[in-house]
Amino acid sequence: MTLYNIYEVDIVAFDHQGRGIGKIFDKTIFIPNALVGETVKFKLTTIKKKYLEGELVTILKSSNNRIKPICPYFSECGGCDLMHISYDNQLKYKENKVKEIFTKFTTINPSLIRNIVSCNDIYNYRNKVTLQVNNEVGFYKKKTNEIVKISKCSISNDGINKIIKELNKLKSFDNIKQIVIKSSKFNNEIMVVIYTSGNIDESDIIKNLSKHVSSIIKYDNSYQVIYGKPYITEKMNDLEFMISPSSFFQVNTEQAIKLYDLILKFADLKDDEIIVDLYCGTGTIGLYLSHYCKNVIGVEVNEDAIQDANKNKKLNGINNIDFISGDVTKVINDLRVSPDIIIVDPPRSGLDDNIINNLKKYKPNKIIYVSCNPITLARDLEKLSESYNIENITPVDMFANTYHVEVVVYLSLKKVGTYISI
Repeated sequence: MTLYNIYEVDIVAFDHQGRGIGKIFDKTIFIPNALVGETVKFKLTTIKKKYLEGELVTILKSSNNRIKPICPYFSECGGCDLMHISYDNQLKYKENKVKEIFTKFTTINPSLIRNIVSCNDIYNYRNKVTLQVNNEVGFYKKKTNEIVKISKCSISNDGINKIIKELNKLKSFDNIKQIVIKSSKFNNEIMVVIYTSGNIDESDIIKNLSKHVSSIIKYDNSYQVIYGKPYITEKMNDLEFMISPSSFFQVNTEQAIKLYDLILKFADLKDDEIIVDLYCGTGTIGLYLSHYCKNVIGVEVNEDAIQDANKNKKLNGINNIDFISGDVTKVINDLRVSPDIIIVDPPRSGLDDNIINNLKKYKPNKIIYVSCNPITLARDLEKLSESYNIENITPVDMFANTYHVEVVVYLSLKKVGTYISI
């Protein structure tokens, strides 16, 4: 076994990052872009005590599930993981991934995991990209700082790809470290945010981009508008949201609407109910639900996000929602309301024990847990299942052609002799 030598292996399984798994030298090896049932040649790139990693070189025996990726950068770029698999098989992979995690880490019945909510458009769905810059623009190759120069991104929308094309015409990338492009699907607005380390050629940037964007902003310790306005807006049904340079907004707008509709369905709100929305970000979920309940309280540690949330509240003329800026783990210790429903949408690390204990203390009738990490979700649900029935676990494909999967879970407070299932 020698590093960077070429070896041959049979692929027998997938891991949770969409990599092919084989066995060689009495160790497990992970190979991106290799499919179950294939025999491949690979370059050995990593040797660890318990596992190996390799880079696909040649497919000796191909899987029937393999398709040709539409993106010419797929084998190099680190953005997509599953574009070499048909979409039906991507969905099966993600459903099975969630089931495997729940089977391994919980005592929860995997039959509660429902069919995944699929995407209408598996390409051109992203409304935001982050481009790396080093005399050219592109994405990082996986696990490196090497930039793969691109002329378009197959999973980003047409507006973003038009900007990428124009960026490639710039005379100079001096002092530009990174470029973020944000777009609104339904309002057709585009913002370009340029992260700098010194003076840049603003006139050339404005000349090339101004016909195609609503806003150009540079950042060097602070955000400065060099063209247009300081934000763009997006519609979600009858609501409108401001998107600022620093604010978070779901990168797949159409799927976000499906996600929020699922939350609304699980909440089954009544006019007199109070919702607490933990990790509320810019308030999108709380604002989406506010028409159907008495009051919403959103909690978020990021002060910029709370400022955006209050702007969105004002923009939509909504008066029954209040936002609190503070650490969720501390704010939850002293809520001055008795919530009927608590919604949690935590970071990948999930919920800490203090939050879980407080959820049990407040005893809301329902908890709706939105997660981007099935492993920490499974851990947290196992703890919550002492006090709550797990009623419904629904994966949502927010990021087609990648291994990522969002999951929405509906939990109901345990009451003797009752059990509700959707």
